Parts: sequence; structure tokens; C-alpha cells
Amino acid sequence: MPALLVLAALVVLSGVLWTRIFEGVEDIETATACSPPGAPTAPPAPGEEPYAPLGKMLPRNSLDQTPPIPPQDIRVRVLNGNGESRQASLISNELSGLGFAKGGDPDNDPVYPNYDLNCHGQIRFGAAGVNAARTLSLIAPCAQLVRDERQDPGVDFALGSKFDDIKTTAEAKQVLQELEHWVPQRDSAGGTQQEVSPPSIDPALLVAARDVHC
Repeated sequence: MPALLVLAALVVLSGVLWTRIFEGVEDIETATACSPPGAPTAPPAPGEEPYAPLGKMLPRNSLDQTPPIPPQDIRVRVLNGNGESRQASLISNELSGLGFAKGGDPDNDPVYPNYDLNCHGQIRFGAAGVNAARTLSLIAPCAQLVRDERQDPGVDFALGSKFDDIKTTAEAKQVLQELEHWVPQRDSAGGTQQEVSPPSIDPALLVAARDVHC
């Protein structure tokens, strides 16, 4: 009889733990979800980029099996999706300080022209930029992943209304350092990003890098 009671208690405890895990996954998905853009209230101003459609919003874990690449191989353009003055420029400079290359000058968001990106932000990328997006997601773990039809490997980082700062954990910094230290070896061997595989990063380190409160 005592053995049955112990077994029953373990079953209940296991159920509680799994429930909490699933609730945690749902909570983080809710916290990082973005609203769709509203209809533009005015046409683009002369000289401004034409409005662009939103790509496919992806689950937060959709790039978990994608290996990151060195930040200096990644061209990031920061976009203003929340209407905050100069924030995009400040974050663009902060990314440069972390080793990322600029993919263009900071600009207003052509996908959310009404500045109604109501979330932390979005990382937008195409098929050629999945590895770049994976790296950026390590220091912007609260940003929603959005895949669109662009052909180049560049990535857009759109800042939303809940964005406060880049969340660079100690683990994320370690990942970036490991990737950066590999670049001279790759370059001295005469290889390129496409020809030489990036170093293998500890999966536990990648998980910890994105373990933040959103």
C-alpha cells in the first residue's frame, strides 16, 4: 500500500511539472507575440521606402536547431516600428559594438508604417538569413521571428512598443565570443562562411542565452 501511495504521488508530481512546463512555453509565446500591422493611414512620403507586407510569424523555438554564425558576417538593419525618436539609431550603434555589420541606415519600418508594432520587436529574415537570424535572436530573445520572401541574407530588426534594450546575457556574450574567435581561423584557411562550417556551440549555452523574462 505505501508503495502505491508513493507511485501515485510521483504521477501527480510529474503531471504538475509538465503542466508548468507547457504553461511556461505558452506564456513566453504570448509575451513575444506581435500584433499584425494596421492599414496605412497615409501613402509613403517622397523618397521613403514603399510599404512592405508582413512575412510569416514563426514560433519562438523555430530556429532552435539552426546553428548561429559570427556577428561580423551578419548585416542588420534596425527599423523604427514604435515611433520612438532616435531609438533605432542607438540600437544600431549598440549592435555594431557587439560586432554586427550594418545592413543599412536605421529607418522607419515599412511593414508597420503607423508605428503600431505592439510587442518587443521582430527579427525578419529570408531563406538565406536563417543562421543570421538565429544569432541575432540570442541577444534579442524577446523579438518575434518573421520569415519573408527576401532573397539576400540580411536581417531586419524592427523595434516594437515594448522594446527597452538588447538583452545580452552572459551566455549570449560567450556564444558571440566563440563565434568571433573562429573567424580568423576560417579566414586564414581561405574559406568563406558557405564553405566552412561554424564552430559547434554547446546546446545548453544556446538555451541559456535566450532564457530571459519577456
